[in-house]
Amino acid sequence: MIEPTLYYETINRNAILIKAKKPFYDWINYVDPEFPVVGNDEGTVYLIKEQKTKAKIESWLKKNFDQLFKNELRDFHTDENDWPQKRTYKVFQEWFTVEISSMIVDLQDTDIVKT
Repeated sequence: MIEPTLYYETINRNAILIKAKKPFYDWINYVDPEFPVVGNDEGTVYLIKEQKTKAKIESWLKKNFDQLFKNELRDFHTDENDWPQKRTYKVFQEWFTVEISSMIVDLQDTDIVKT
C-alpha cells in the first residue's frame, strides 16, 4: 500500500536569518566586558511580506537593514549611546551573515500566535 503524501501549507512570508559575526561579538565584549559573549551558530529569523523574487527580498533588506541592525544590538545591549553610530549596509554585512529563504512551510496545524 502506498502511503499518502503529506501536504504542508506554506505561509505568505519570506524569512531572513541574521547571524552575528566576529565584529559584533568584538563590539559587545568591548562595551560590556563583565559578561563576555562568545559566538554561536544561532541567529534571529525575521519574517517579511512575501516578495516575488530574491532580488526584491535583497532590495527590501537594503532599505530596512538598520531596523534589523538595531534590534540585534538591542538584544545584547540596550544603551543606544554605546551603539555604533556608523551603521551602513556595508557595516551590517561585515557584522552579520544573512540567509534568505522564500519557502516557509508551516508543519503545525495550530494557529501562529504573536506575542
